[in-house]
Amino acid sequence: MVIEQLLRYCVTRTTQHYLTCKPGPKCSRPLPDTSKAYLLYIHIPFCDQLCPYCSFVRIQFEPSLAARYFEALKEEIRTYFMLGYQFDSVYVGGGTPTIWPEKLVEIVSLVKSLWPIRQISTEANPDHLVPETLQKLRDLGVNRLSVGVQSFNDGILNSMHRSKRCGSSEDIIQRLEAVKGMFDTLNVDMIFNFPNQTMEMLAQELEVLKALDVNQITYYPLMISNFKQKEIEKECGKGHGLNKQKAYDLIVEQLSGQYQCASVWCFSKQAEMIDEYIVSHDEYVGVGPGSWSYVKGAMYNNTFSVQDYIRRCESDQSPMMACRQFSARERMRYLFVLALITGSSSLSDMKSRVGSNFWMFLGSEVLFLRLTGVLVIRQGRLELTRKGRYLWAVLMGALFSVVGDYRNTYAPSDESPLLVRTLVPQSALPVRAMGVPST
Repeated sequence: MVIEQLLRYCVTRTTQHYLTCKPGPKCSRPLPDTSKAYLLYIHIPFCDQLCPYCSFVRIQFEPSLAARYFEALKEEIRTYFMLGYQFDSVYVGGGTPTIWPEKLVEIVSLVKSLWPIRQISTEANPDHLVPETLQKLRDLGVNRLSVGVQSFNDGILNSMHRSKRCGSSEDIIQRLEAVKGMFDTLNVDMIFNFPNQTMEMLAQELEVLKALDVNQITYYPLMISNFKQKEIEKECGKGHGLNKQKAYDLIVEQLSGQYQCASVWCFSKQAEMIDEYIVSHDEYVGVGPGSWSYVKGAMYNNTFSVQDYIRRCESDQSPMMACRQFSARERMRYLFVLALITGSSSLSDMKSRVGSNFWMFLGSEVLFLRLTGVLVIRQGRLELTRKGRYLWAVLMGALFSVVGDYRNTYAPSDESPLLVRTLVPQSALPVRAMGVPST
């Protein structure tokens, strides 16, 4: 599709431009707006095994290094308290946040002792859905548990090296059944468009999901960096995967009767959609290596190295390595893309958030999206069409692919001394959504 290719190209180039970050002393932590509450993203970079499709900052779990890491993380969190930040929501991502449950409890307990937190979300792997860990999370006050299932097909799980650790699809189903009702929101993360996936496989997975009837399902297209492409092909073969638009349409068709389409990839039974991609907070702070913060129109990113992060925190240095101040138009574009992840946004609300120059800065983009059938304006709201929802998911996927390239290119190996970079060339935009801290 020509429009899809054009959007991919535009998003890739724009993302590369946005992440022309400037390293140096000016990248110190910004002071907060004390009148607002931010979201706090906490990154846990450790995994038992590294999945071939993941380009987030993560390393193999090693207890002694992890122990130092969690102490460093506490120091960074305390720094934001001393600066006067207010947080009301916490999202813990990874990596695998539940890899050391006792340490996760320590971190979130510290946050709760410093701020009045109303919402706590954490990710988990299926193999960590055991009574001891689940009880710790409940006692901690976790509201939303997001389980990274990715697929219910045993062949795909094997090719992704997940079956040995997470069990068979039947094992995962049984664990999820046992968790239902324990948390306000149980979310299942899924991925479509693996190279070795067929439409029949996808249809079978959708039947499993409908039978499970969990609170929320998030179905992402496979979003891999160019660096990960060869690794995926090695594990899954060089299949062409699904027709992405047909696959997306099937997902929407099968799930929309049982769930609300709460975002371009989130299907929820609840009135309040909770998503890891920031839709409820315009600004946020990320702590941990590879995390991003967006405060007062500027994007900041922490070092990508776990060991360098620990060294900096232990020596009272900021782990921030680069930053970029957005122009007024860039800020508007950023919020525009974020707002439409949910599928629609009030035009008056958008104008109040981005300022009186909305049509001057974004009029051409809105006109293009309307002429191509992506967007309509109805009763004072900007709304994505069904075609537009698919293309918005494609747009976000292109963004994350560039982000992955950025990380893979400029993340130093944790096995060697950090090379101090004086220039960060063009590459990607911050992750965990166009509003994301990262993982």
